[in-house]
Amino acid sequence: MVSNKNLLPIIYIFFIILYFGDVAKSQYFPLDKGATCQKYRGDSPGIQLCDGFLSNPNSIYINSTSSQEAIQAQGNLVRQYINFYKSFESCKNPRTFALLCAFLFPECEKYTDPVSKVTYAYPILPCYNNCLNMTTSCQISTSRLSCATKYTFENISYSVFPKNTTTYQIDSLSYTNTCENTDLIANSQNTSIQQCFEPLVYHVSTDEIHDKSIGYIFPSTNTTCVVGCPAPLYYANQWRNIYRLSDVLSILSCILTLFLVITLGIINPKVSRFDKINVMLLSSIFLQAFSGALMTFNGTENTLCPEDGRFASYIDRMCVATGFLLHGSSLLVVQWWCVLSFEVWFTIFQVGKKQKDRFIYYLVASLIIAWIPPIVSISKNEYSGGPANPFCWLTTFNYRRFAFWLPMGIFLCLGGVFLILLMREIYVIVSGNVQSTKESRFKVLKMEAKPIISLIMYFSCLLYLFIYDQWINNHMHVYTDSIPSYALCLLTSTSTNDCLLKAPDITGLGYFIYSIRVFGVYAFIIYGISKKTLQIWKYNYFVVFIGQKIEQFTNATTTAKSSNSNNSSTTNNISVKASSNMEYETRQENENGDSQSVELDSNSDAL
Repeated sequence: MVSNKNLLPIIYIFFIILYFGDVAKSQYFPLDKGATCQKYRGDSPGIQLCDGFLSNPNSIYINSTSSQEAIQAQGNLVRQYINFYKSFESCKNPRTFALLCAFLFPECEKYTDPVSKVTYAYPILPCYNNCLNMTTSCQISTSRLSCATKYTFENISYSVFPKNTTTYQIDSLSYTNTCENTDLIANSQNTSIQQCFEPLVYHVSTDEIHDKSIGYIFPSTNTTCVVGCPAPLYYANQWRNIYRLSDVLSILSCILTLFLVITLGIINPKVSRFDKINVMLLSSIFLQAFSGALMTFNGTENTLCPEDGRFASYIDRMCVATGFLLHGSSLLVVQWWCVLSFEVWFTIFQVGKKQKDRFIYYLVASLIIAWIPPIVSISKNEYSGGPANPFCWLTTFNYRRFAFWLPMGIFLCLGGVFLILLMREIYVIVSGNVQSTKESRFKVLKMEAKPIISLIMYFSCLLYLFIYDQWINNHMHVYTDSIPSYALCLLTSTSTNDCLLKAPDITGLGYFIYSIRVFGVYAFIIYGISKKTLQIWKYNYFVVFIGQKIEQFTNATTTAKSSNSNNSSTTNNISVKASSNMEYETRQENENGDSQSVELDSNSDAL
């Protein structure tokens, strides 16, 4: 950690050297005839310095050997030190910063020599009383910074902080001007004080130990600034991409596994022994994905960073709920994966023999093993976010080791052994002579091809999660050791957003998130896109019932249209016949008289 005791003398000495080295030698004529009056360029992005604290920002004094950028960099350093440490808490007020800015960028005025007609720029120095008030409020002793300090040049002594006026020697003439009362600037401005520069957040702690336990991270002792959330391990856009990856995979896995659970466990007319195991594995994956979906619905960043400058901890219910659910469901996933690997191997190994249904034993044992560690962890307030966590997880390494990785490692090793035995059986089938037993085993191998593929895919993800977490814990000192250099970067950099702690490679963290949230997608690729799934839905009662209703509706619509078409055709025929008969009737009347009337009556009856 950066020591406050080591930095305090640096600040005081720097404050004096800053004035003498860059300002004093250039503010007395005829020392610097190249000094100019300039307009203040404005503060650096995200770093408050003198905007709102200058009496005349349109005219500030800059000597010929320096620049606004150089002076501003030195001022930012002083301002950062004042903001960073609790020892300077009493200094964080408008009067201090008005004096600092009047010292760094004095108001500039011009004087034209009536004889030579040369125009000179000269500074209006801050008053002695303003300096005295600042040293009193900041509790700076006169041995470190004396407001009565004088500077001698060419046998002429000048007060750094004049009590009333300053006399400027310009060639053979002299010119007197009143000092600047910076309290008037402080009293007239409405600029709020930026207490900490980004990405740090201002927080005054009365109990640092308690604040650390509820999610505040202090980059140094005796500081009023805490690390912002998300942590400065990666840039903001990189964190957003990590959160987006977790959100998308969580929602996708949640939907896909729910579909598979309904397919294999609810509407499946013939639930086999393997279907039961798969349904439990898929249900565990669903719970694991659901923990991520809860964070998505609540806002992943809001869940992990409930307050500005505070990481989620045991006092945040959503974080605790998602951490508890992820913990238990992950243990369920690895247990049911281990059970599935055993059952696939044992079925091929014992081909031809009747297998007992051990599902109820697996169910009871897995529930006990999976949920006891999370219950113990939640009772000890172990779930929290953290600077490197893209989800809420166990806080201390010992709990992660014994409450999660120990059971996870055991089942991962057992499952790995069963996978090796399974590969041996595959080798025997492929390399041996094709006999009746081998043919039976080969048929079973074809039937269990998808479970075998799923076992390998799950194993690769679980193994990476285990290796990555162990590697991170073994290299934690690399990240904690970078805190002093990070704090120094904050104090010296012109753009604090460029300051980062040392962190794991972003690609490794991204694959870590992928490995946790992708199980549901893998399961759907293996089981969802299959002939069995299609057959289950095709012959499902509800699907058949809906299909029949649609078919009945379609047939009824077709019949109605056909009937309307026939009726329309019959009506048209009758109309045509009636028209023909009427024409015929008229013609017969004209030609035959009364005999035609009898014939018309006969045609009408026929119609």
